[in-house]
Amino acid sequence: MTSEEYKLKLGAKVEIDGDLWVWERVRRGVEATLRRDGAEDDWLVISMPELIGLAGTARRQSSTPLRPTASDWSADVLDMEKHLLEAFRGVPMDPSAVGARPGYDLTRTTQEQRITAKVAELAGTSLARSRKALFNYWKVYESEGVAGVDARLHPKGQKRLVISKADPRLIAVIDRELDSRINLHTSSRRHCAALVRRTLEAMYPGDAICNVKPTTLQGYINERDAGRYSFAKATTRRNTSNSPDREYFSGNSHRLGQVCEIDSTTLDVQVWDEKGNTFRPTVTALFCVASRVPLAWAIHANRPNGFDHALLLARAIVGRRAMPGSSAATLSGSATLPAKLMKRINPYLDDESLAVPWIFPHAITVDGGADFRSATFEAACRAFGITIVLAPPNAPATKPHVERNFGTTSTDFAQWLAGSTGNSVPNRGKRDNPTLTLDSVRLAFDAWITTVFLNKQHGGLRSPLFPGREWTPNQMYAALFEVGPGVQLPFRAEDFLALLPSEGRIISNEGIEFRNRKYDSPLLADLRNRSLSGAPAGSRQARKFDIRFDPCNDNAVWVQHPETDEWIECWDKAIDDRAAWMAAETEVRLVERFGTGAPGETPKTAEFLDEIERRARSDKQARNRQLRVSARGSDDVAAPVTEPVPFDLRDWAAPVNVSDIDWTSSRYDIVTTKDLS
Repeated sequence: MTSEEYKLKLGAKVEIDGDLWVWERVRRGVEATLRRDGAEDDWLVISMPELIGLAGTARRQSSTPLRPTASDWSADVLDMEKHLLEAFRGVPMDPSAVGARPGYDLTRTTQEQRITAKVAELAGTSLARSRKALFNYWKVYESEGVAGVDARLHPKGQKRLVISKADPRLIAVIDRELDSRINLHTSSRRHCAALVRRTLEAMYPGDAICNVKPTTLQGYINERDAGRYSFAKATTRRNTSNSPDREYFSGNSHRLGQVCEIDSTTLDVQVWDEKGNTFRPTVTALFCVASRVPLAWAIHANRPNGFDHALLLARAIVGRRAMPGSSAATLSGSATLPAKLMKRINPYLDDESLAVPWIFPHAITVDGGADFRSATFEAACRAFGITIVLAPPNAPATKPHVERNFGTTSTDFAQWLAGSTGNSVPNRGKRDNPTLTLDSVRLAFDAWITTVFLNKQHGGLRSPLFPGREWTPNQMYAALFEVGPGVQLPFRAEDFLALLPSEGRIISNEGIEFRNRKYDSPLLADLRNRSLSGAPAGSRQARKFDIRFDPCNDNAVWVQHPETDEWIECWDKAIDDRAAWMAAETEVRLVERFGTGAPGETPKTAEFLDEIERRARSDKQARNRQLRVSARGSDDVAAPVTEPVPFDLRDWAAPVNVSDIDWTSSRYDIVTTKDLS
């Protein structure tokens, strides 16, 4: 197609509403007069923009690229361009040449002579072409330029799916077989092809579709398996099947706390419990989608229940700084956060080291776990006016942000700790050596969130106006905080303590003994050795004080004064020792060297009893020998053991008179027997 074919000229035919009209004339360059094709008196006057719009646009072959796939055109393409220009236009191939070469001068040769000379010149080279081929190359070069020459020199087959020419019935059978393998074990492609062929023979006996070649059928199965992972890991196949079969959308929010997500997972770290046994804790996180800020988090020794999630919700509502016993006050704050404005709104943020932003969750998306759909967690959300959004079964894409954050926790936090186990079974080592306690992991997790995660650029925090820039959770929180539609008023610490569990304990001179720890406070002076019933503290009629405790925070417990109703915070008396590196190293060495005291270990008491019984048997035998010696007297003391003396058997063969035997002699050992018959 030449450039002239792209032009709209007088006499051209244009289709309008299914009829052909001929462009006859133009008036002042703004009006076009058209005549219906085949009629003499049917005219139409339209504007030139309308005529151009109805005529459409110039078209070219879309299969030919306009730019080279590499950085530059290849050498053979550039050489062919020079040969074409010399043969059809007389342009010298050498740019520094003064005139045309002999045989290619436009004033002395015809086009046919130049083409004949060029065919002879290219004969025997890689660019050798016939006369007709050169004319075709020149036609392509005139319409599409160097790109057309490259497409003709290096033809590339038009790519299309092999499955497009398959029988629709065959495609339906393959799809049905692949869909049925989602929850099955992983098998081979040969097994799948055999099942497909068996189904075809049962549904269409004698049809030509049953005679499809094995290689062709295998190619069809491979194409339809794209994105299904039918022959990969079973876990990958099941997880992929949970993805929604629709167009994806971001699901982002632009209001703090408008959309929140909560979920739990097992942390990829082996830790020690209070007895020195190893286990993997469970981490629960509540996230704000708009800012990616974790409202609250907790690390549990066991699988959490609805009550644990209610306490987690209380931590998010009260705030880290206002929450009693919180370690966030010792963490460094961020200069990004609007501290002055936040303190003005939240009176509990009176500490200069502001660490975690405070966000009130308006709606929380939960999955189908029994702990999240429990009556306790639902009642806690209802008490604070929070909406619960239930995700459909087997639909993790409903809360993708918190699911993806667990991957970040594994790679950016867990793998840096001693005792990391890897995020899957193939990635685990042969042995896991845990050297951290649960309290140490909790403190490290708090420090990682406030110092690393909240100040690290997040790939999901991008602005539609500046898509090339990534923002940190603290930066996004600061921006949304200042433009948000109002701020939720914070709750008090008493609201958090009201949700904590309680147990009865006596307050002695040494403080409060609770779960193998001792807690004390100077404010307990008038409550020591007292009872709420008036009876002595050690009597059965004594009534113990209700001790409030946080299952995820062993640093402190709380007691409400019965007269003033003030809450007294009692800290662990050994918290300084637990924080000291020397004490922690000593406890670690004790567990590594002497075990954990588990029931499976050999009890030392049993070894002691075995030793006592062995010595008792030995002493009894010695005592019996001593009694026999004493009964015989001093004359019958046995002679010391000497060398054995041989004796004559003939002396023993002589008959012995029993009446002459001295039965009291030490030569005879009398044994009393009992007849059992």
